[in-house]
Amino acid sequence: MIAALLNSILQFAPLLSVFGTGSNPLQDSNPPLHEHVCGMACPYDPIGDTRTVFTDDDASIYAWPSLGGVIILNGAEAVDFEFLDLDPLDPPLRRYIPPHTASQEERQKASENEDIFCQKILLLGAKWWDSEARYNIVSEVERGAVLGLVNRRVDHVFVVEDHPPPTIREKRWVKVGWPSDGEGAWIAEFDTTWAGVEEEENLLPYDEETGQLRMARTMDERCEMLRARFRARFYRDLDREYNGYGFFHAWGDKARMMGRGEVGRLLSPKETIELWSRARMGTSE
Repeated sequence: MIAALLNSILQFAPLLSVFGTGSNPLQDSNPPLHEHVCGMACPYDPIGDTRTVFTDDDASIYAWPSLGGVIILNGAEAVDFEFLDLDPLDPPLRRYIPPHTASQEERQKASENEDIFCQKILLLGAKWWDSEARYNIVSEVERGAVLGLVNRRVDHVFVVEDHPPPTIREKRWVKVGWPSDGEGAWIAEFDTTWAGVEEEENLLPYDEETGQLRMARTMDERCEMLRARFRARFYRDLDREYNGYGFFHAWGDKARMMGRGEVGRLLSPKETIELWSRARMGTSE
């Protein structure tokens, strides 16, 4: 049994990242710096310019807030790209980052524009991750990796025990529809079965249902499907009425938390790389 579990982890080579102790940043005024440990080749975006990532069956849109961390919308559909003023048939794979020779004013304007994009993508149910490293390891958990099982190096893969499990916000399924008349939003959100179940009476419907949702050609069609098939709730004023687990209020929340995220600090791409490098050097001897 143990051998089978080990094999289930090692098949994800190169495994991407894990973290240190699992204290709650909301209870600890000085949460620890979580270490990043992974394969020999760095798996992270060094400058934070990724915008769109395609796989065989999915699309993800990235945003890079000045507050730190990374905001990612998984399962992005054509209507999401259009909502963000991106061409779904030819979306940018990278975002614009001014060169080092650019003026301070140009760099500041680019940062402000990215923050505006971040706030807009949060309206689609995107998740705000403490770092790309945190996103990568939670993604491995969703795909079936077993956490906290081994602490060893095998074939350039590092797996470290004792790190925070996915939070309910990190594992939440959230889908949003914005009616074309501009009146409010329809939001459906469900618990998922990977990494434990928090709400047994509120589990995500079968894959067939979520697959059909992708067929919505407009936001209005998505709104109707969310209402009819996913028990979506209508919010006329999202700021005042919404109290779920989505990241809709995250922009103000993160600013007030002074750099703290879900399980640790919000890290910039540079900090993520630095911690990865230090952790790799400490475990590769």
